[in-house]
Amino acid sequence: MEFAMWAYPWDLLDEGPAEVETRLRGVGIDELNLATNYHTVQAFTPHSPERRTLFARASSYFEPGSEYENLEPVPYEGMDGDWVADIAAGLSDLTLNSWTVGCHNSRLGMANPEYTLESAHGDDLIFGLCPSQPAVQTYLSALVSDLASRDEFARIELETFDYFYGTGFGWHHQKIHAQLGTLGEFLLGLCFCPQCQENATAEGVDTERARETVADALDDIVAGDVSHEHPPEEWLADHSTVAAYVDLRERTLASLYTTLADAAGTTPLGYYVGAPEPGREWIVGADLQALSNHVDYYCLPAYESTADAVIEAYNAVETVIDDVPLHVGLLPGHPAIDDEDTVVDIVETLDSTGVPRLSFYNYGLLPEQSLEWVGTAVEAARG
Repeated sequence: MEFAMWAYPWDLLDEGPAEVETRLRGVGIDELNLATNYHTVQAFTPHSPERRTLFARASSYFEPGSEYENLEPVPYEGMDGDWVADIAAGLSDLTLNSWTVGCHNSRLGMANPEYTLESAHGDDLIFGLCPSQPAVQTYLSALVSDLASRDEFARIELETFDYFYGTGFGWHHQKIHAQLGTLGEFLLGLCFCPQCQENATAEGVDTERARETVADALDDIVAGDVSHEHPPEEWLADHSTVAAYVDLRERTLASLYTTLADAAGTTPLGYYVGAPEPGREWIVGADLQALSNHVDYYCLPAYESTADAVIEAYNAVETVIDDVPLHVGLLPGHPAIDDEDTVVDIVETLDSTGVPRLSFYNYGLLPEQSLEWVGTAVEAARG
């Protein structure tokens, strides 16, 4: 099993890339998944020598190339030069990967609401760019091409290169005091922007009927007339027009991934799965069997508290993918895990299952104690 660690660029620069590399090597880490284009974040940094918290709007941590059109990454305001290049220059032999966020971008969404997801009620969900939009597709492809052209990266890992939506992840101080459940969240995030509607109409879908059905069902969930626990698969089976609308999203995303694979060239491409629930990636438009033709592996962030729960999540995804390796991510600290033995148990269980690669989340966010747990677990797995 190979071992990697996710990390933010400021944590490496605060401590020094060479010092972080030495530390990660000391706990058995071989690869660094570096945030290169990321969503808005406030990070608590318990072992940083420079700070205890950092806030950054959705930003890139490299200087973008010139191939972008309507949309392009916005470099972080606090960056002097190119942080990716600076970090790469400070590492000796730790493998560097690009951890890249796509459609979850509130900065670009606020500046370009015409390219964002639009709810069935006509609301702009400005934290999510819509991958049906040609301008968004061009942006995502240019982003992958830009990163693949850099010599620093061994892999490109894609997060939210899909119809991203999920309460609790979209906006700061997001307030929702209605019980939506998985079905309600799915219906709220189902995009009816002009491009999505145009695509569906061209395929013979009664788009207005689909939109009205979704809007009414969401209101019925809030009113308690439809259970928020109703499985979305069963709900779709009873609403064929919306089901046809959803199927088209999956075909649109599969077509986009053909372009993304071309943009990556020979650089291996991974896609983060498990959102909103392992095995239900279709909710964000991802048909994992179809995308298997265009990615080199999937990575499942399984931030669970027991080995059984991690394996349950793993199995839920593994059963729906088609002959593509499934990597796993683990959170060895709060709020998922609070003891070393659990980390060891999960890592050994995944190793015995044949998982080829495990990433730990996240270097700068984890307390010293959690980093020690990682070292113990890696040593145990390697015998």
